[in-house]
Amino acid sequence: MIVKDFTRPSQLASAEASSLWAKTGSEESPSVGLSLPQHMTDAGSVAAELWDKWLSPGAKQRIMELLNLTQNEAKSFACWVAATHDMGKATPEFAGQLDSRGKEELRVFRDRIEEHKFNFPLHLTTPPAGTRCPHSTYSQSIIIKLLTERYTDDVETAKTIASIAGAHHGVPAEYVPETGRACAIFEGLNDKWHQAWQELFEMTLEQTGADQVLKKLMSGTKIPVSVQLYLTGLVIMADWIASNPEYFPMGTFSVEAQHGRLNQGWEALGLEHPWAAHIENSDTSDLYSSRFSWENPTLRPMQEVVVEAARSMKGGGMMCIEAPMGQGKTEAGLIAAEILAQETGRSGLAFAAPTQVTSNALFDRVKAWAQGPAGGSEPHTMFLGHAKNQQQDSFRYLQRADIFDSEADVEGKQSIRPNTSVARHSWIGGRKRGILSTFVVCTIDQILMMALQSRHVMLRHLGLGSKVVIIDEVHAYDAYMGVYLKEALHWLGQMNAPVILMSATLPAHVRTSLMESYAEGLEIQDSTEWDFDDDFDSEDVTGPSLDLDYPVIHTLTAEDGYTPRKWQVTAPEEQVTAPEEQVTISIRQIGDEFTDFDKVLEPLESGHGCAAVICNTVGRAQNAYEHLRAKFGADVMLTHSRFTSKHRAEKEADLVSQLGKGAHRGDGRPERLIVVGTQVIEQSLDLDFDVMVTDFAPVDLVLQRLGRLHRHERDDSERPSEYRSPICYVRGVEIFGSETQVPEFPKGSRSVYEPAILLSSYAQLLPYFDGKALRIPADMSELVQKAYEDTPKYPDAWNDAYQEAREEFNKNWETAERRAQSYLLKHPGAQTQTVMADVMNNYINTKNGTLSEDQIGEARVRDSDASLEVIAIVVERDGDGYIDRYRTIPSATRKNQDIDWHNAKDPEEPTKPLAFELLASAIRLPYQYSDSPKNRVNGKLRFDAAIEELEDERIDSWQKSFMLAGELILPFELQDSGFYEVKLVDYLLRYSPELGLEAIQISDD
Repeated sequence: MIVKDFTRPSQLASAEASSLWAKTGSEESPSVGLSLPQHMTDAGSVAAELWDKWLSPGAKQRIMELLNLTQNEAKSFACWVAATHDMGKATPEFAGQLDSRGKEELRVFRDRIEEHKFNFPLHLTTPPAGTRCPHSTYSQSIIIKLLTERYTDDVETAKTIASIAGAHHGVPAEYVPETGRACAIFEGLNDKWHQAWQELFEMTLEQTGADQVLKKLMSGTKIPVSVQLYLTGLVIMADWIASNPEYFPMGTFSVEAQHGRLNQGWEALGLEHPWAAHIENSDTSDLYSSRFSWENPTLRPMQEVVVEAARSMKGGGMMCIEAPMGQGKTEAGLIAAEILAQETGRSGLAFAAPTQVTSNALFDRVKAWAQGPAGGSEPHTMFLGHAKNQQQDSFRYLQRADIFDSEADVEGKQSIRPNTSVARHSWIGGRKRGILSTFVVCTIDQILMMALQSRHVMLRHLGLGSKVVIIDEVHAYDAYMGVYLKEALHWLGQMNAPVILMSATLPAHVRTSLMESYAEGLEIQDSTEWDFDDDFDSEDVTGPSLDLDYPVIHTLTAEDGYTPRKWQVTAPEEQVTAPEEQVTISIRQIGDEFTDFDKVLEPLESGHGCAAVICNTVGRAQNAYEHLRAKFGADVMLTHSRFTSKHRAEKEADLVSQLGKGAHRGDGRPERLIVVGTQVIEQSLDLDFDVMVTDFAPVDLVLQRLGRLHRHERDDSERPSEYRSPICYVRGVEIFGSETQVPEFPKGSRSVYEPAILLSSYAQLLPYFDGKALRIPADMSELVQKAYEDTPKYPDAWNDAYQEAREEFNKNWETAERRAQSYLLKHPGAQTQTVMADVMNNYINTKNGTLSEDQIGEARVRDSDASLEVIAIVVERDGDGYIDRYRTIPSATRKNQDIDWHNAKDPEEPTKPLAFELLASAIRLPYQYSDSPKNRVNGKLRFDAAIEELEDERIDSWQKSFMLAGELILPFELQDSGFYEVKLVDYLLRYSPELGLEAIQISDD
């Protein structure tokens, strides 16, 4: 945006308009603020820089297509909506608000305005408490008025334009034309205000060249809600940058100073240029070799077909990769993302995984990829997106990108170090802004929240709409999360952002549903013509006309008429010559008693080997561990979710180092190790066991667990002779099933998994329990598809039990989907839904749009009851019972490590290293302390009672630390038994570094 050719060459606006203020000064000089014309100019200028130097070319192209604008027209419009976002500050309610602050030095702001004869009607200046009208709402109303007066009287189209200004605080403004102060100002104010609006409007048109663009749009081009969301994100970003005095100082500046002011602000910000992916037309093998430093790689067929499929996706689209565990889907997904980024002009990548643990592990792999040829020669920002990212070492220590370069410092400027390939950025990496980084590794929540009615959701649309999005382990998301996932895919489709879904095992109806949602987002006109069946014609299939179901890749593109295309990976005859691609596993049922356990693990008593024991609940895992510990001593390790963050991370790091691909017997791999754990073992950890014992679970999860059995090729000498052929023992079934007997499962398993899915899964595995060998991957797809059919096959004798379970399953599914709808950012379903306020009505009408951002109640994207997370410390008390000193709990694997005691009464703020150490001691309390209505004690929720007790335990100095303020303390005391214990409400909580957290109910006796 160029500021020139003004009728007033020495100033941006008239003295009257310039008397209106946008920002007050600092504490030291509060009266030195920033005028409204200057801030509007700054915001529009920053938007221009973002458009030219930061925004994704592909996203810009999509906006041009949806609005039928040229490149220059689209830029002018984007700059204009940024420049006009604060028009509502030219109102008496905003301009006169400083009176209530009681600071005499601020009186000058209103005095300047009154000197120019602006009136301040009392009812529009000091409204009753609780009825203030945000200036964003005024902005929306004023812009609608100006647009309809200058161009056409099409209020509906004007609303779609003005809604962007109305939402620049992260929540859409409501528009009620008949009532409300936002419209009353048009009648109650004198001409000075109206003249100022008109002047500021003309100023922004002159600066941005948007007059003809607005005339074109006001002829009936309604701005789609997806574009409103994206451009609002851009406006919020431009506003926040322009409002930062480190970049744009307070004061008065001439027109001539604007160019230098913008350049200095932009250089101080130090944003990098957008990532421009560049894939060479090289051999597929060379491509993988260059990206992952593989020497002479032998690629899996799936990895080769992914490249071929991605290269065929002209114009982008969606890809779904279904392949077994350990086949290199992560690397294939990254290569495909790079190809699609180049094809569609996307300037970033978001890679989502199910949990914090899986995203932590993924972060280093993606970072290594980004630091190589894929990232190019320019440095780029990187972010780890979840609540505990500061506990991931490689992210925490990632060099900040906006540190001073030695040469730039000579000129007093700031730049990214040229040798920094990926880095954090202090502004981009700030609160709510991490999603704007070039490369983002995150939990799935960060993607799902794109479809959540929440404050500043527009920043997610800006960040994700500019990227290629990879979503891993798609099978891991339930009905409730699925609602948000489908809606997020719809919004990504609206922006034509390429999406790659990855899963080891995915029911066909789930894949179909996800692809439909994305295709709908692309605004296909006639959905009745879509072909989402699994019966593909031969011309829809690449390669020989053979109907292989697994591994399989599907793509969805405009070029293919939005009909999913299935890509075959290998033919049967090829599989015969590649036995390493097939693993044959024996599955045997055993009883649920420890004596049954002991028999199958007996070879380990006198021999070597590494075993996994996977349990469905923490309680079962703790019991199994204690039993095995008594037999095998220190050769047993326990891992589950109820350890402190630090202890769990240490255990997982130890496991990966001992049981990963690089460890071998006699060289890092233990002679004997039994790992007892919960579902954490099945989630993305690269572990290789000789034998496995698992609780029965849904068949897709059983297959996930089997991916850790004989995961890597090893010499026979490394595996015990009894386990050289992979074998998995299945327990956790109270009564074995048969053609005439319905299986029965423990209460814990039934509380974690739907009984209907357990029954249908068991039915599919019956032949394997009877001796049939399980072939991976050949049998995987059929097992999953049949288990998740609407009408799965099972023995006739099971019918009553299954139908009852299915009825309950359907009811739970419908309830979950209905509950998810409450705060779903649902795409417009009718022509009357044209602005953001129409699709965020529940958020607007709840607590005035101020839902908690950490625990957003019913609006959470995960279907689980809120539970308490606390910081577990060891305390010693003074004579009055107050905490005197404290320390963290040493881990079982590092018992000899000295842990310093800290004075709880020290008034000084804890150091950053101590704050990190304490945050790493966070632990989530068990289900008994969730806010489920079932958890009540003495007439109140145990959740609330626990908070009341924990809030009494306080270390005052923690409140001075932004990292620790508000954190709840769980004050354990060391007992003679060696356990750490604390009473909380009606439970005794016991912790040990070996067993983790246990909850023991205190009897009334």
